[in-house]
Amino acid sequence: MATSAATAAMAGTAMFGLFAAPAQAAETDASSEIGIASSDDGACKTKKTVGNARNKGDIFHSYAKTTVFKHNHVGIYYTTKTIVEAPGSGKKSKAVTASTLKKCGPIYKMSVDVEQSTRNKAADHAYNKFRDLPYDSNFADNKDNSNGKLNCSELVWKAYKHGAKVDLDSNGGPGVYPDNIKDHKSTEVYATIK
Repeated sequence: MATSAATAAMAGTAMFGLFAAPAQAAETDASSEIGIASSDDGACKTKKTVGNARNKGDIFHSYAKTTVFKHNHVGIYYTTKTIVEAPGSGKKSKAVTASTLKKCGPIYKMSVDVEQSTRNKAADHAYNKFRDLPYDSNFADNKDNSNGKLNCSELVWKAYKHGAKVDLDSNGGPGVYPDNIKDHKSTEVYATIK
């Protein structure tokens, strides 16, 4: 967790309004080991800062690989400065500070082509329902399981599907993967970090 001094510094520079305060209290310092953990096989030598989003409810997509399977990674912005993600095996889902979160590139920042009120519902659902849950290594049928665990794409998909009634699975199969979310006709990439 962030130190008291770091938390005070973040609070001093955080945007004003209702969105920043709850997230600041629950964020993980992404410079800690748990904050930068991601599912990759070491192919990524330099991680890049994910950074802030344009809108609440935006999504980031980054490179990730486990052994020989390239599965990539996604997370959802609870605020423009806070991300909710399921970082990988052995880790619990959490809220992290976007300006300190590091992932393997390329990193794509995407908006969902819906009204902002719909994005807000998805982001609120992710923050309120999907933090502090164990990692789910089963992607094959992650859309329908209710085992109390989440993987990254399951978290983002369920945030939009259950919180805002928007299905972001591009192929409609029983499992949703990060690329299914990135490739959906409603997601639009507005920034790329290589």
